[in-house]
Amino acid sequence: MASSIRRNSSALIPTVTSHCHRCQLDIESDPQCNGRIRILCPFCGDFLIRPNNLPDIQQLRQDLHKRTRDDNSENGSSLRSRFNRTFNRVILRRPNITNNNGVTSRHGHDQTVSNVKMPPIANKQQQQTTEQMNKENLTSVTSLPILAATMPLKIYDCESFQNLIDEEKSDSDLINAFFSKFYMSFDYMIQTLTLVNNPKQIDWTYLQIIHDYILTNNDKLFRFVLKTIASCCIREIRASENTLKGYTILILTPVFDDTSNHHIFAHVLRRVAHFADREHQEIILLLKTIPANMFRSAVRRLQTFISINVFPSRSENSTSPLVNGWWIPCGIRTLALFNCANETENGRIIPLQEMAIDILNNVDGERDYFEWKHRQSHGIIGGFTFCQYPFVLSVNAKRTILKRDSEQQMILNARRSMIEKFQSRQSPNLNMLFLNLYIRRAHLVADSLAEVTKKRADLKKKLRVTFVGEHGLDMGGLTKEWFLLLLRQIFQPDYGMFVFYESSGIFWFNGASTDNIPEFNLVGVLMGLAVYNAIILDIRFPLACYKKLLTPAFLHEPVINISKIKVGMIKPTMADFRTIRPDIATSLQYLLEYDGNVEEDFGLTFEVSVAQFDATLVYSLKTNGSEINVTNDNRIEYVDLLIDFYLNKHISQQFEAFYYGFHSVCSSNALLLLVPEELEMLICGMQQCNLSNLAKITKYENCHPNENFIKWFWQVVEEMSSEKQRRLLLFVTGSDRMPIGGLSEMTFKIAKVSSNRCKVNELLPMSHTCFNQLLLPPYPTREILKEKLLLAIENCEGFGIE
Repeated sequence: MASSIRRNSSALIPTVTSHCHRCQLDIESDPQCNGRIRILCPFCGDFLIRPNNLPDIQQLRQDLHKRTRDDNSENGSSLRSRFNRTFNRVILRRPNITNNNGVTSRHGHDQTVSNVKMPPIANKQQQQTTEQMNKENLTSVTSLPILAATMPLKIYDCESFQNLIDEEKSDSDLINAFFSKFYMSFDYMIQTLTLVNNPKQIDWTYLQIIHDYILTNNDKLFRFVLKTIASCCIREIRASENTLKGYTILILTPVFDDTSNHHIFAHVLRRVAHFADREHQEIILLLKTIPANMFRSAVRRLQTFISINVFPSRSENSTSPLVNGWWIPCGIRTLALFNCANETENGRIIPLQEMAIDILNNVDGERDYFEWKHRQSHGIIGGFTFCQYPFVLSVNAKRTILKRDSEQQMILNARRSMIEKFQSRQSPNLNMLFLNLYIRRAHLVADSLAEVTKKRADLKKKLRVTFVGEHGLDMGGLTKEWFLLLLRQIFQPDYGMFVFYESSGIFWFNGASTDNIPEFNLVGVLMGLAVYNAIILDIRFPLACYKKLLTPAFLHEPVINISKIKVGMIKPTMADFRTIRPDIATSLQYLLEYDGNVEEDFGLTFEVSVAQFDATLVYSLKTNGSEINVTNDNRIEYVDLLIDFYLNKHISQQFEAFYYGFHSVCSSNALLLLVPEELEMLICGMQQCNLSNLAKITKYENCHPNENFIKWFWQVVEEMSSEKQRRLLLFVTGSDRMPIGGLSEMTFKIAKVSSNRCKVNELLPMSHTCFNQLLLPPYPTREILKEKLLLAIENCEGFGIE
């Protein structure tokens, strides 16, 4: 009786429609919700704008007091049900969009406006009354979410759904009922998409057909799907197998490509981000089965969501950072699941570079890094930084972070040296701020090793090289030449430190070279100095080498305080071994796939033979390996042990010295942000050399690009082979590798030079590698310019000054 009185009196309370600028929604108060008027939007949390024609406040207060007294007498009404009853109807609207021509046009999905009924959660009598009213108006758009629950709906397979959409109109009851049930019930969704022959596998082709149908049909269906997903996000659902799959499929829904729907997309991401670790592992396993095109679309959808909210617009409709402060962390954490799923046994689903978000290059990466570093060092749990998820940072952003970290360490070491000078009452000088190396060209390796050993305490200062007996101040060019000449000599096959395999075109450590351990440490120091001083090296190491350098990526104790730690021990894989010895890898793969009797046909034991200079040494892969035959049952173990021998055990002593040499210079938390491919790019730059667009970034001094000798120069460059272009790049910049960002990241200058002592035809082109500057005489003909230029780039060693 009391409830009927309340229902009758509620009709006297007028509804109040408030507007949310962020979501572009009109939200009406429910007459059955005690006359309460909403203040905050249920989707984005932003404040609502009230209309001017509000009802009588005194009457509302009286009814509100009466309703509150009656509600408190009901024990079965929960807090959540009372919260959800505060709104009844949501009108989806979007603002008009003005194009570049000044013509106002509507979005493709916003041609009409319709009211969509939100299913209220109330007591049983109210629910029965509402359901009875909806049954009488099944054809009404406002009752579509209830349609699937009240009308039995069969499970459509891919073929039957294709027949359904071919026969029915897009606004028919069967179509609406299907989509209502599909996006409101995860159990129905998974039953629909599950393959018959594999109950644990999702039919992604079927899902793609559903997505295509949503995008290519009327706007009412598009808005209805969005509204159904919004209703689904409000419900409290326990985590189950179908729930995890359901929310994963919601992320793939194309309705969230429209940025105006991000307020609903954020709630989907929050549900996914707050699942437990065990449930995240199940989602990752599901994501691994997604086709590459659908996987890439979902990644780009998440990247767009993050990018827009990292730098929100200042428009009136944008959400303030206080409201959507959790949007970015939830988006990043969901994207992290895709990043984990991207690593499969058969390689990556999409390239590593496509996981990065380029707009984060404009974020204050240095501040983010040092905040993350502070949390790491002090063991602070919680908070959010982009460095916690380094896969979203591009290699350019990581290079900037590493450079800033190196510069800070250089300043600290220089300041420490300055303080020591003052404390010892010595006069400071400029040389104490640098790592000064004095090298004789005739004793390149010996002098370099001696200087690095003697000045190990200064390795984290700015590097400066001086060649004894030569005039010139090192502004970067002499340093590049020192790296180039030293590495070229160390990697000579006659030196015996590294072995060059022609089948793979790379160098690998010589496990038989046990007398050159200090030189291996020197090579590690050289690579560390190159990264520390942003120098690009021409080193042909396989990717496995950089994996070993990052295992572990950072030592929490100084290298000199560490006695013996197993470093550089990676998991042996056929893919890594194939990059070093493709000939042996092919034989091992044939052994694994052989159908006959391995023991009788191959006659192998658990031993390996290695050529050491003029002799051949035999090593056992396991205890008593010479007495254990390789059979069909243990051939996998034999292959794993053999690969582990080549990658780890045989070169452990040499690589350990190399590892400690590298980390004695580059011991930094910033290395934790890198993956092996990115470390290789930081050290070696980009191998592709294409100077076709070099003229676009070139700056000219004392000359003009329209002069004849400048035009002839670019014609000659265009005709050069890739090898000749590398030689030109080496001649001008001191390195034949492109920087990470390509030509846009480098400077190139051309200056006209002449002399009063001789004729122009007698001059050769010169360069200032410190400044990437080419000094080009104004030759009278194209043939003379080509002859002189090729002569110069083929003889580009040494430093001279008049």
